[in-house]
Amino acid sequence: MTDSERVSPQLSAVARPRYLGEINSQEPGENHGWHNHDFGQLISASYGSMYVGTPNRVLLLSPAMAIWIPPDAEHWIRYVSANEMLYVDVNRQEASKLGAQSRIVKMTPLLNALMLATMPELVPSRTECHTEALHDLLRHEILAASDLPLSIIMPLDKRIRGIAQEALNNPGLASSVETWLANAAASRKTAERLFIAETGMPPARWLRHARLLHAISQIAAGAKISSVALDLGYESSSAFTYMFRRTLGMSPSSLLGNTRKHRALTS
Repeated sequence: MTDSERVSPQLSAVARPRYLGEINSQEPGENHGWHNHDFGQLISASYGSMYVGTPNRVLLLSPAMAIWIPPDAEHWIRYVSANEMLYVDVNRQEASKLGAQSRIVKMTPLLNALMLATMPELVPSRTECHTEALHDLLRHEILAASDLPLSIIMPLDKRIRGIAQEALNNPGLASSVETWLANAAASRKTAERLFIAETGMPPARWLRHARLLHAISQIAAGAKISSVALDLGYESSSAFTYMFRRTLGMSPSSLLGNTRKHRALTS
């Protein structure tokens, strides 16, 4: 959605509120190419998921999480599944207090309630002092939120960029690291060196992380954990759960439970 679609001429002519929420839904597979805003954005998902790409990273947003995108940050968006998203626009002055880097953070019941409280239909029922107090608390809750390891560094070197993008789009097609790297425009040794230099991860670890992001997006869309495990090439759900827990610190069922709780809070 463009800036002109999100902000009326009347609003742009006056000071933008510190926080202003809006709920939207998009079709699965819908894309918004590279763009930026003159305001910051907090985004959470009532259900569904989406990828947000920055020049050097791709971040996954699913329920029970929130993403922060600072003003002027170049990014693209791809919606993975049917969804309902809460977008909270943050004016530039307020955004300067929330950090200059995009983040994925863990949702809390309080953070969720404060983001929902920014919806414009709720503002007239509160005094200005009440609204300011809620906005102050929202800022503190964002700053205190725990970061989640749900982003992945994308390599820029064209010799491995293509296979990285393919693995992110459909990691199940990479049946093994060997067959995946065979499609690189470089030797196996060179591809391994490039992945470490550009992403800080050897190819096997990078591919495992890409698979994790894909798995979370599918679980958020309602797929069964056993089906996700088989689609990604794991011989059993237990092997997939082991990888998931080792990487994220929780089991897929725990994530699913948190997702359901978040959807109940937002419905």
